[in-house]
Amino acid sequence: MAIKGNRFVTLAEVAKSKDKQIGKVAEVLVQYNAMLNDIPYQEMNDGTIHREDIRSSLPEVYYRKANQPIPASKSQIEERTFTATEFTSKSQIDRDVADRGGKDRIAYNRWVQATGHLQSHALEHAALVLYGSPAQSNRKTAGFFDIYSTLATSEETSKQIIDAGGTGTDNTSILKVHWGERSIFGVYPKGTQAGLRRIDHSAGGKTVKIPGYDENGQLGDFWGYEEEFMTTHGLVVKDFRQAVRIANIDVSNLITGTGAADLIDLMISADYKIDSQENGMGVWYVNRTIEASLHKQALTKVGQGAGLTFDNYQGKRVLMFLGSPVRRMDALLTSEARVV
Repeated sequence: MAIKGNRFVTLAEVAKSKDKQIGKVAEVLVQYNAMLNDIPYQEMNDGTIHREDIRSSLPEVYYRKANQPIPASKSQIEERTFTATEFTSKSQIDRDVADRGGKDRIAYNRWVQATGHLQSHALEHAALVLYGSPAQSNRKTAGFFDIYSTLATSEETSKQIIDAGGTGTDNTSILKVHWGERSIFGVYPKGTQAGLRRIDHSAGGKTVKIPGYDENGQLGDFWGYEEEFMTTHGLVVKDFRQAVRIANIDVSNLITGTGAADLIDLMISADYKIDSQENGMGVWYVNRTIEASLHKQALTKVGQGAGLTFDNYQGKRVLMFLGSPVRRMDALLTSEARVV
């Protein structure tokens, strides 16, 4: 179920847009990044910065007798700021290439060229949401696994990580997120739009002059069609208790079946790590290695697949676990180092 309201929009909703061009773009993005079905986005509330007041403690309550005064109490509120990042690419196609098959094929040939860019943006977006880290590049915002990154008890987020016991560098993770206004959501700068923006410099069939080099390395120009693609994304984790990571799942053990992690047992434990099942829309994210192993393990369990079912969800037949959809995200690596 999508997050409703004027402030939030998901890419799945954008795909239903009456604007056919926007809808086509969104459909391609969702195809390669399943998380875009679920992330609710809103404009940043302070230009290019998003500010959230996060309650760090509750007010004191007191037992009293009649006519007995009590002291005033209040919540402790901490303001946190979040930023967004942008990545971009440019599509150029020679006029003679676009014209192949006749003038009526130009739009199709341009779309074929553009879909490669859309796929690349979707994959980069998925990698950013999961593994983005300012430590890797100051142009990247923090992703889930930069936030849920250590088992050290000195970090509060360690409470939301389950250690599946894998060692070495062939590990993977399962992620559950409860998306919502009071839990976790995406942001984009005020005055822009959620997800990917397309700027067509050749709208209406206009050709533009494109610089390039010939086979001898000489700079020149040719005429063609050009468009730009820009993706903007920021992640706001307002309540870190509304996500959980199952880390250190040994991939080689899953494949051989020897010493493999009990995925269903781990996912049940993870589900109980979520602070409130009613706060946001819960979704599981797994790669296809986990998805296949999960299916196989469910066959050996009793009780209707041990909580794993195929149900109708938003009009589609979707794999479900404990009432939440399980989405495949191959951006979840099978080469993660052990989380310690």
